[in-house]
Amino acid sequence: MTHDIEPVAEDAATSEEIPPEHLVPGWLAALVLVLLLAVVGLGGFLARGLLSEPRYASPEEREVRVRETELASDPDDIQARLALGYAYQQAGRLEEALAEYAAVLELVPTDTAALYNTGVIRRELGEDAEAEAVLWEVLEVNPEHVLAAKALGELYADRAHYRSLVEAVRPAAEANPSSADLQYLMGLAYENLGRIDWAAERYRLALTYYPDMPEAREGLERLGVEQ
Repeated sequence: MTHDIEPVAEDAATSEEIPPEHLVPGWLAALVLVLLLAVVGLGGFLARGLLSEPRYASPEEREVRVRETELASDPDDIQARLALGYAYQQAGRLEEALAEYAAVLELVPTDTAALYNTGVIRRELGEDAEAEAVLWEVLEVNPEHVLAAKALGELYADRAHYRSLVEAVRPAAEANPSSADLQYLMGLAYENLGRIDWAAERYRLALTYYPDMPEAREGLERLGVEQ
């Protein structure tokens, strides 16, 4: 016995033709494809750029690149050259920093920023004689330069050259009584020169502006005087 198979009615939704107004024009589809490929390509380019250098470079190296660009746009800008030198210095590229500071000093031999930073680098490189000479140049231009006086005072303290320490530091210490570091260095020098009262006065002055300064407290303890 055979059974007639009832035909299934075709889904009207699939049998109907798509109205022409719903069709995407071929030129528009092609344009969308081109734009999509461009976006994908740009994304890949940016990803390669991010991975290759800027994203993973240290902040110091990024600063170097910024300063190099600034100086390239105006090679005669002394401030831009100083900024590049300092960026090199912060990035540990000391020889390059020295070269930039030397270029500044060729133009302005009394530039205290270039002189001071040169002295700091020379000290860091263990070239104390060169550091001493350059830091004195700073103080000849500006005897009250706090940072140069401090750096030179610490150099003389390390050598136990206390008379030279007083000569180097006293003008800046007198002009900047709130500099606890300079007052402490003066106290240390006076202590080792046997001027106990003067040393105690300087240590106390240091503690006035830096109450928790351990070196000054230890200095007063060594002197056996009240804080």
